[in-house]
Amino acid sequence: MYNQLKVMAKMSLILQMLLLFLLGYFVLVLFMYLRQEAFLFFPTSATHEVSGYGNVLPYSLKRGEITVSGWLVNPDYLRESLVIYYGGNAEDVYLNVDEFEALQAATLFVAYRGYGPSGGQPAEADIFADALAIYDDIKSRYKSQKTYLMGRSLGSGVACYVASKRKVDGTILVTPYDTLVAVAKTAYPWLPVSQLLKHRFSSIDYVRNVKSPFLVLYGGRDQIVRPERTRRLLDYIRSDQEAVLIEKGDHGTIDMYPEYWRHILAFINRGEAAQERER
Repeated sequence: MYNQLKVMAKMSLILQMLLLFLLGYFVLVLFMYLRQEAFLFFPTSATHEVSGYGNVLPYSLKRGEITVSGWLVNPDYLRESLVIYYGGNAEDVYLNVDEFEALQAATLFVAYRGYGPSGGQPAEADIFADALAIYDDIKSRYKSQKTYLMGRSLGSGVACYVASKRKVDGTILVTPYDTLVAVAKTAYPWLPVSQLLKHRFSSIDYVRNVKSPFLVLYGGRDQIVRPERTRRLLDYIRSDQEAVLIEKGDHGTIDMYPEYWRHILAFINRGEAAQERER
């Protein structure tokens, strides 16, 4: 009898520990679900002034009760070529102005909702809707002969979405992923990510509908968006694609290698180069 009571007490203790573990896990999962925006979006706060630049104009677009704002670089090239840039989840897109000044193309940088000078709070549906509205607005104002989209990291998902909905001449993806669910599963393998993630940024659902060419640049040492995630995305692209693996590049340094800009410039200027050869 004593031994039976001892066994029952031990089983009861194990059951209590299991219940406590399950309760703790449930609380953690609930916390991650409710706070997932804080783990996904890292808004920058700087609003920046463009007074120091002669070739940068402020840009803004009213979207319901909020306004999204950004910067238009090299506006004199708008009639010829336009690049619309979508940044990463922690990127201050304004800091790209100096590099993109060297392009013989206009470039539009618009901060996501909740980032920098833009109002509101970031969310996938709103970011996608804003991106389409910005595209339509800038194209209605200026009839650029060529329009390219460029997305880095999180922004690659935005670029894929817009390219699937609007006509563009090419899309440049930097450190892109197949789906954000797959990336999150790598970072949080102990979470039921597929059931929890509200902002899925599923690029593979969009690229198959894009007919214009892609340039894809990714790093061999990227530990945030691992190369296999980019390669899986490439499998879903049905239009022409050029994939460039920068072996030593990682998620944050890929643009420091000379082949990065060499391939971007060749991609944007390929039409002009073809015309020169015909002459």
